[in-house]
Amino acid sequence: MSTGQLLMAFAVGTAALALWSYVRWPGAAPATMTGAVLRVLLAFGLLQVGLAGLKLGIETVPGLGVIIFVGAVVPVLTYTFLAALWFMKVCADQMRGAF
Repeated sequence: MSTGQLLMAFAVGTAALALWSYVRWPGAAPATMTGAVLRVLLAFGLLQVGLAGLKLGIETVPGLGVIIFVGAVVPVLTYTFLAALWFMKVCADQMRGAF
């Protein structure tokens, strides 16, 4: 398995986890556009922190990169996909209310 395939598998897996979380806990979604935008901004901030932690981990100890990736980047990426789903839900709810 190549590096690109592994990263794609992680991305698809985290998207599936986000979709499962979205379906499992529908009440966790924000009700307002402001709440959805704040969660998306939080997700982007967490992505930056996770990337910085991954870079630091790889530079410090080469074997630590995998542990940081699985322990920090995968949950953050899952939350990012979940925030995107919530944002799309709020946008769809806004469109339904416009007509």
